[in-house]
Amino acid sequence: MDLPKEYPFIHIYAQKKARQPVIIKANTEGLCVLLNAIVTAIAYPDNNGIAEVFDGDAECYQVLVQQTSTHK
Repeated sequence: MDLPKEYPFIHIYAQKKARQPVIIKANTEGLCVLLNAIVTAIAYPDNNGIAEVFDGDAECYQVLVQQTSTHK
């Protein structure tokens, strides 16, 4: 199923090995939703920033952005 262009599309590819980059593929709307989740996580550090987006299979899912004070 193809999504209309105005739907926020993000696909996040996890690392397969240490030190590999994480790849985020997204359309403009998806990047804006992700950016808003990042800003929300910064503004409200006790809450998660949440981006509701679609993947390549047109399935809806959430990306959670959490602020942490440690490197763990």
